[in-house]
Amino acid sequence: MIIAKYILMGCMVMRKNLLRIIVCIVLLALFIELGYLVKNYETGILFDEYIMRRVHRNVNQTLVSIMKFFSFLGSTQFYIVISLIVIIYFVKKKNYIGIVPLIFSNLGTYGANELLKHYYLRTRPLKYFLIEQGGYSFPSGHAMVSFTFYSTLTYLLLWNKPKGTKKTIAWIGNFVLVGLIGFSRIYLGVHWPTDIIGGYMAGIIIFLMISFGMETVYKND
Repeated sequence: MIIAKYILMGCMVMRKNLLRIIVCIVLLALFIELGYLVKNYETGILFDEYIMRRVHRNVNQTLVSIMKFFSFLGSTQFYIVISLIVIIYFVKKKNYIGIVPLIFSNLGTYGANELLKHYYLRTRPLKYFLIEQGGYSFPSGHAMVSFTFYSTLTYLLLWNKPKGTKKTIAWIGNFVLVGLIGFSRIYLGVHWPTDIIGGYMAGIIIFLMISFGMETVYKND
């Protein structure tokens, strides 16, 4: 019975890792294709212009303020503050295993995003700007870093917690927040929709790598 149990556990881990690898490969292929389409591009592609026109047809100042708030939740300043709070929390709980993944999900993703932006050199949708924003456009740093950082944070806070409604709600909240951060960048006119999609693709890949590393090193069952 014990042998059968470990064989079953091993099969489940292999199945989970295989699925993770397949998802990463598919997302990477899609990201490369999308990057090829936008490289050195100054205008929208595919559905970019249509969505931007629809979103900016009737700009509401109240919504602008709300979107600025969600955009701030995906900013460097906010990540620094929340990271320090969470690290202090982990140290007090003597939970040191989450500190490195949390830092990497932030600094590592920022570094990767900067490299990608300077490779693809896509111009921002300047005619839609509602706020000032410098730098290149693809992939969106807000989308990429927010997905990696908040998903890693949620993953770490729920580490070894039993499955249940609270855990499901926490993940739903995570994805809603990340989605609103991405949409805020479209609404504020500083990113094309394909920038956001590309950012999410890259963010998912990095998050899956982080979770794989955690489960490999600490053998979380």
